[in-house]
Amino acid sequence: MMKLKQYICSGVLALSASLIAAPLYAEEAYPSHAITMIVGFPPGGGTDILARELGTEMSKSLGQSVVVENRGGANGIIGTGVLAKAAPDGYTIMMTISSHVTNALLYKDLPYQLSDFTPVTVVARSPFVLLANPQFASNNVQELLDLAHSKPGTINYGSPGLGSTQHLSHELMNLMGKINMVHVPYRGGAPAMNDLLANQISMMFLTTVQSLPFLTDHRLKALGVSSEKRVKLLPDVPAISETIPGYSSDVWFGVIAPTGTPEAIVGKLQKTIAEILKTPKMQERINSFGAEPVGNTPEEFAALIAGEKEKWQDVLREANIQINK
Repeated sequence: MMKLKQYICSGVLALSASLIAAPLYAEEAYPSHAITMIVGFPPGGGTDILARELGTEMSKSLGQSVVVENRGGANGIIGTGVLAKAAPDGYTIMMTISSHVTNALLYKDLPYQLSDFTPVTVVARSPFVLLANPQFASNNVQELLDLAHSKPGTINYGSPGLGSTQHLSHELMNLMGKINMVHVPYRGGAPAMNDLLANQISMMFLTTVQSLPFLTDHRLKALGVSSEKRVKLLPDVPAISETIPGYSSDVWFGVIAPTGTPEAIVGKLQKTIAEILKTPKMQERINSFGAEPVGNTPEEFAALIAGEKEKWQDVLREANIQINK
């Protein structure tokens, strides 16, 4: 009987050890097969291009394919919902953007919550350029503020739609600059741009790379950039914060995974991506988009998300922006 008890105890200990060792071994062996990187937008856009550039380099570093899967629709919500249901094993991740936070604040009945995801790292950040039609009276942010104060409610601006990052960036300027510019929402960026060129609206925010062709041929003029500091591609364009201290608004691109993904796997992904972002090749590529590479820690990314949530909650409340969906 004693030998039987000893045998059972030994078996239990061995089983316990194997249960502990199994996930550790799995993490050490990660990745053992292809990784899917979801992109919540159609092929060809900025998020898709960046994901494919990064995925190619990750495949080389990890020794397994990183396959980009486009799940476009609803400003990234459809793809994010797919990620929320994925197994937290590191084999399904997502390249998301800053609207990941604002979507959660704007829309009711989302198929997920922000807590369903674990941050891995911010890949890049890209500021906006505040563009105006050449016929607009103001040539910089201070002149814009002066004009807006003298004629409240008479200056309009366009955006790709209600609740878009560009819309919120303008409303942040309204609040911090104590002005009242009027929002003209469009169904996408293209029709808004057409009206800006036709002088039907006075201004709108556009990414740096999107802005360059219009600035080069002088079809539009730049009043300022939305980042905390000036950007390399437009060194002569002042940051809005030089006139409105503390102002900043940009688009960030980051990799996230389902909550519950083992810490060791999250750490391996972060380290791999951060090392890739340090290479001259990737830095040059990201800079060519008008963005800056980041590669911060999961903790720093989590802090960014928390700060963005608080910041945009305040803007939505103060500007009374609501979307009943």
